[in-house]
Amino acid sequence: MLRAYPAEPTVDAGATLCLHVATDQPRYGLRLERWGGGCRPVLETGPFRGENAPAGPADRPWDWPRVTIPLPRDLAAGAYVVRAAGEGATRHGEPCGASPDARSGTALVVVRAPSNARVLMNLPLFTYHAYNVANVDGTLGADEGRCLYSGSPAVTLARPGGGTGGHPWDEINVDVYDRRSPRQTFAHWDLLALDWFAREGIAVDVCTDLDLHRNPALLDRYAMLCTFGHDEYWTVPKRSAVERFVDAGGAVAFFGGNTCWFRVRYDEPTATIARDGRWSDDDPEDTLTGLSFRRGGGKWRGARPPTGYRMCDDTHPIVQEAGLRAGDVVGTAVSVVGYECDGIDSRFAPPGLATLGHAALDHWNVADGSGEIFPGGHAAIVAFERGDGRIFNAGTTDWARALDHGDPGVTAITRAVVRQFTTRRANVIASARGAIPASRKAT
Repeated sequence: MLRAYPAEPTVDAGATLCLHVATDQPRYGLRLERWGGGCRPVLETGPFRGENAPAGPADRPWDWPRVTIPLPRDLAAGAYVVRAAGEGATRHGEPCGASPDARSGTALVVVRAPSNARVLMNLPLFTYHAYNVANVDGTLGADEGRCLYSGSPAVTLARPGGGTGGHPWDEINVDVYDRRSPRQTFAHWDLLALDWFAREGIAVDVCTDLDLHRNPALLDRYAMLCTFGHDEYWTVPKRSAVERFVDAGGAVAFFGGNTCWFRVRYDEPTATIARDGRWSDDDPEDTLTGLSFRRGGGKWRGARPPTGYRMCDDTHPIVQEAGLRAGDVVGTAVSVVGYECDGIDSRFAPPGLATLGHAALDHWNVADGSGEIFPGGHAAIVAFERGDGRIFNAGTTDWARALDHGDPGVTAITRAVVRQFTTRRANVIASARGAIPASRKAT
């Protein structure tokens, strides 16, 4: 058994990746793989002498033995997985696995490198760790582990399981629409989005919540920020960075659901996040996202009635470019709405909010405790302007899965959003191109 976590989840090409590793094997090797549009092994190293170490508390760094891996300067920006490869040195040329997902033996890292990409995709690292119970397999029924959902007041990012290589707390609730990986993992939604961008030939850079929390200026290099899947946990600095970006003319596309639902605090010395409640009525998340989970709902266990979006407004440029008309229904065949979704709260709807699509949830049976539908619960696709920028929200966690299945309506809308949102701020982006901001902490 081998488990690992990076000292820092983001590292620059040409810098040194520091990995904390505990294993009961005498020796091990490591392989670095780039994921998105397939798997590309880029580096193999080892053997390293194995050292075992016990699991630590949920709210303190585990401080396991560390190894360092010098990274090539010519690494492309993107999402990478470090994979343990057997007892001893890795076998050169060994093919990649079918998935970057695993409950042990892998760790997710983001590599920054010079790039001309105009799209930045955020990986929801805080949400990965909010659900992360690391080494505890809750499916065995003996112990549910420690995370924000099982009562731990805080959880550290310095333990295995930040997207891969650990157990999610809700792993027991199998996603019947995609059994290949548990929810709250990189492979489940985010990788599907990266694969779609690759198929479309759209260059995209990757960051994590922690990058946006620490370095708001990172956004200035891009025309568009996007998130997929389940981007539930946000710090105040991360939200402020995104709001500043939009107000200055940037574009944000939320291709997910239950977005920005919980507010968390990040503590640098312990690398922990702690819940800090929900956003207040004086500062609701809707002013940024246009939607809220408080007017949506979720079904966490079992199948949902097939639910798609009925298009409402065929005068909007996004709907027109997608070739859709009012009354068209998209995504029903792939049950695009769920497992969690967001609706419009009229109390906090931003000025000029356009409802592009709508889906009722009143036919979802959650009386058995398999989910929760809030009063007036529904899902919506919306778009609006804020400051000098634009925002789109797809309102459902499963948008990336629908893209992966090739749903024509979901695909057409996504293409329209990306094209329209990446055609502005060209001069601003060109002037901001240059050195990649350095990490605040050494890697």
